[in-house]
Amino acid sequence: MSRVLVLALLVSTAAAAQERAPLTLDEAVKISLERNPDLQRQVLLTLSAEQDRILARSAILPTLDFNASLARTRSAGALLLSGVPVAGQQTVGFFNNLQGGVTLRQLVFDGGRWWNNMAASELALDSNQAQVDEQRLQITYLVEQRFYELVRAQRTLLVLTDAAKRSRDQADYTQRLFEGGRATQADVYAARANRDNDEVTRLGQESTVELARADLAVAIGIDPAEPLAVAEPPRLMQDPAQPPPAADAVARAMQQRPSLKAFALTAESNRKAATAAYGDYWPRVALQGSWQRSVSNLDEFLGNPAENSQLTGAVVLTWNAFNGLATNANVEKAKIQVLLAENDLANGRRNVASDVEKAVAQLATARQQARVAQQAEQTAKEGLRLARTRQEVGVGNQLEVRDAELKLTQAQLNVVGSLVNGREAEAALRRAQGG
Repeated sequence: MSRVLVLALLVSTAAAAQERAPLTLDEAVKISLERNPDLQRQVLLTLSAEQDRILARSAILPTLDFNASLARTRSAGALLLSGVPVAGQQTVGFFNNLQGGVTLRQLVFDGGRWWNNMAASELALDSNQAQVDEQRLQITYLVEQRFYELVRAQRTLLVLTDAAKRSRDQADYTQRLFEGGRATQADVYAARANRDNDEVTRLGQESTVELARADLAVAIGIDPAEPLAVAEPPRLMQDPAQPPPAADAVARAMQQRPSLKAFALTAESNRKAATAAYGDYWPRVALQGSWQRSVSNLDEFLGNPAENSQLTGAVVLTWNAFNGLATNANVEKAKIQVLLAENDLANGRRNVASDVEKAVAQLATARQQARVAQQAEQTAKEGLRLARTRQEVGVGNQLEVRDAELKLTQAQLNVVGSLVNGREAEAALRRAQGG
């Protein structure tokens, strides 16, 4: 009955908590993916990379410019009569000038810059999308880890609550034995001390539960002050899954891990950007056509476009023969970016392989520990039953009972720890392999 009461306390600490159904692991992950600021930032960076792709494409598209101006000029001078200025007479005149034109320009060749920049921007966008997937993977793992830590703390509290109840029952039983002349006052004091120590441990675990609940709330994006109750996963107390061979798990991670995809795409994007930087060594060729008109009023401007106008076509060649070695510096910087990206990719591969191997080892260990711990729990239960029977018939003592109680408590804690470790190792392996 006490376990039911404690479990009810864990899943609903206040009346407000009763209004909210216990949060499942899948729901916690879903909420965190909607609210996590790091994921939102990466999504925004991906949107920015998409605009960079549009900008790179704009280099090959034609540009159309329109220009226009309207001017009114005041002209004044002396009045002339037969070419001779008339004293005291001035002339004033006003002139309108309306100019406008259209210029069309199409890039033809720029040393490979535009198509390499387009390829680099495409790869950069794909890299950002892979980073979004990696961020989702990391957030999911973090929430799973915090969720299981809260479940561990709650399960541990249940075990310690049972241990505290056993200590209270033993203290009451020892008191009755003392009253019947079958125990000493020292036995009573020892039993009471055990009872109080177990209660102190239980109270300390309640604080651990609250801290774990606050950590989960922060990971999800919920105000830690709000009530939060969680529902244990259905498979929590089942044996951990059989780990795959480490070599197979590493090979799968190398193919599926989003971070490695992002590193590889970034490296390839930087290679394209480095190739584009060489384009500054080449001339730029463009086709340009323009139409210009200069008239005195709007009607003339809107009239026949073949009158009072100029139509020009040209092939424009520009070549930056020397710019203070800036081109060389840009090329070298682009090469360095390639080396940095390749270094990140190699380091990422090592880290992923290490994560996978650690997760496989932890899962295998947790699986073995869970089986041994479950056997030890059954043995400890039988040992406690035997110690109590011996005490009841007068051939055993309180120390034997206390030792059996401690062994049962430790065995139950080992069961909880190994099973939760197994769930966390499974989550770590999923994250390391890319989901």
